[in-house]
Amino acid sequence: MSSEDKKLVHFPVQQGMCTTCHDPHASNEARLLAQPVKALCESCHADHVAFEVVHGPVAVGDCTGCHDPHAGDGKALLLKAEEELCAGCHADVQEFGKKKNVHPALSGGCTSCHNPHGAAHPKLLADEGQELCFQCHGDIGEKVKNAPVSHPAMMMGDGCASCHSPHASDNEKLLLNPERDICLSCHEGVVTKGMEVFHGPNNDGKCTRCHDPHGSEYARLLVNKFPPGTYVPYRDTEYALCFGCHKRELVQDSETSSGTDFRDGDKNLHFVHVHDQVKGRSCRLCHSFHGSRAPMLIAEGVPFGKWSLPLKFVKTDTGGGCSPGCHAPKYYDRKSPGRKPGTAKASGRGS
Repeated sequence: MSSEDKKLVHFPVQQGMCTTCHDPHASNEARLLAQPVKALCESCHADHVAFEVVHGPVAVGDCTGCHDPHAGDGKALLLKAEEELCAGCHADVQEFGKKKNVHPALSGGCTSCHNPHGAAHPKLLADEGQELCFQCHGDIGEKVKNAPVSHPAMMMGDGCASCHSPHASDNEKLLLNPERDICLSCHEGVVTKGMEVFHGPNNDGKCTRCHDPHGSEYARLLVNKFPPGTYVPYRDTEYALCFGCHKRELVQDSETSSGTDFRDGDKNLHFVHVHDQVKGRSCRLCHSFHGSRAPMLIAEGVPFGKWSLPLKFVKTDTGGGCSPGCHAPKYYDRKSPGRKPGTAKASGRGS
């Protein structure tokens, strides 16, 4: 098949300028080239060879390892389709397509992110680290740069790649590992060996239900408002984070027969503790947000200054009780108000 049958023909060939590249009589170079391949290509394509980080074939002058010097059917006179060509050296490229989730950028080929000749950045990236990601993920870029609270992982050397694979993954959102495992690889103390009961999002491995992994206007990267103190004058706007999942009736109704199990008869004990306009008790006083040894995520102790007062929580099928030191022992029962637990197991290991 002649050059005329190809979709693209190299300009010197198209113009019949064979002697631009070849010496018609003799040469010390293969194929009677007028100069070594790199120098010859550089004489016209100088912008394709001078980089801080140079692609291997360019560095050794093997331009024809990727390009046909005369004509071809692929863009830029490539010898093969881009992905197939890259996979000739980068064998892992072929594995990307086998993953459950593939980065959409790959549909545009490897050169969507990498310069095939050279770049000023490692791995031949067209821009530096996360700045390259932000070219497509601009909303996340704005959040990372402008949010009052930023995730430290975004500021680390690997940036986005600290948590995400830039190519493909079997995990959602191209995560390197399942979401919970990714988070716990840095936040080791969130889950401890003694925990037997886990908060729903933590149990499901969805830390991002409560935390934004990129940036937030709230402390601890929370996705919504949660008061920082242990005593909070109650307002209907407080605990927006919790009420993203839990019904607000949990703390709004002074009496209920179904809004919460923490009730003495129909007296809502969440209301008693939280719904106080002067000194409402924060959820954090009695509950451990990530996990606990006790049912209902009951904490082992109540923080009081530098102390932690043991809750001594007990649970029955219809109620329970505690004696934390901040008040005398108190008991509740949904069927028989005020009944003291008789045979309940201590420390929250009951049913």
